[in-house]
Amino acid sequence: MSDDPLHKPLKPLSWRERWRWRPGVVSVLGGLLVIAFVGAGVWAWLAPPPRPAPVTVERELPQRPVRPPQPAADAPAPATTPARRKTDTSPAGPRREGGMRIIDVTKLPDGPAPAIGKGMPTADDAALPAAPFPDLVERSAFGPLPKRGRKGRAPWRAYARPVPAAVLQSRRPKLAVIVADVGLNRKLSEEAMLFLPPEVTLAFVPRAAGLTALTRKARRQGHEFLLQVPMEPWGLSERDRQPDMLLTTLAPKENLRRLRKLLARATGYIGIMSYAGQKFLQTGEALSPVLHELKRRGLMAVDDGAAAESLLSSLGLVIRLPVLRADVRILLETEEAAIRARLDEAMKKALRRGRALVVLSLARKELNVLEDWLAEVRADDTAPLLVPASALLRRKHGKGK
Repeated sequence: MSDDPLHKPLKPLSWRERWRWRPGVVSVLGGLLVIAFVGAGVWAWLAPPPRPAPVTVERELPQRPVRPPQPAADAPAPATTPARRKTDTSPAGPRREGGMRIIDVTKLPDGPAPAIGKGMPTADDAALPAAPFPDLVERSAFGPLPKRGRKGRAPWRAYARPVPAAVLQSRRPKLAVIVADVGLNRKLSEEAMLFLPPEVTLAFVPRAAGLTALTRKARRQGHEFLLQVPMEPWGLSERDRQPDMLLTTLAPKENLRRLRKLLARATGYIGIMSYAGQKFLQTGEALSPVLHELKRRGLMAVDDGAAAESLLSSLGLVIRLPVLRADVRILLETEEAAIRARLDEAMKKALRRGRALVVLSLARKELNVLEDWLAEVRADDTAPLLVPASALLRRKHGKGK
């Protein structure tokens, strides 16, 4: 056989020969390092980017608009920034901002949570639904008029501010406040809607400019409202005569026409309140057809207390018309102390009789004093519960119509 290595037959290597060709330790470590480096690079390329850490942003809430105190006519102008109104610092007193009720938790008093009616938000503390309700509207030549709905549902109940059953059934005395002449001064009217508790009932003057917008805003702020109907007073002069005023010298048909024209000026009210009207309220022949019309339409009526011998309550009782009469009437008092004294008188009557109704004419002094006084009432456990005016009728008339 030739010694040419190319022609030699192949034979397996021995283990000693194979051992000579094993990889060295350095080669193995180097290979592992290369694999690790390549793997780390691939992972870094495929892995998602890290999420940034959350950032906490603190936002300062807007402050309630502050109304400076009104200086006396002969007082010099203050040299410094006016102080906040007393109601701004009342303990646990809620304020309203943009239609919402705001409570400063840093001013809440120690102890148990306030009870119902103490100014804390409750389940029913919300804007009232937009009015009118379709089934409570009658179309007329004057515009939309209130009427009874399905199954005799009365507008005075449908448009009233809801009150928790615990408040209606409570043995604590009830106090209702009606602020009258709303709409004559638009700025004051909007302040009353914003700063007074929603339990306060408003009474609008039909001739107010922008009446529809004002009444809608009142319901958004949670206030039920009445419509003031001008009626003939004693000694009516031509200067005091108002358009569509109800007069004792007119035929009942004409007074009803005027009444319907006034009722069509707005929607969503619970009833009417007399405006002046001392003579008209004491004339049964003129007053009776008007009360029957209110009864037919499912409205309530409020006697503002201007006429000492008014027949409104007695005639309303005969025909089962829901009627309230003011226990205290506050009309353009000159001193704040006198306004507060009259409000205190109303509270005493409520504590003595179990309920009382205050009618207060809207003016700057009256609004300032009322706002502070109500804050004190709502913070006093022994004071009457503040309720809307309609709530004084709900227990009396039960679930009737």
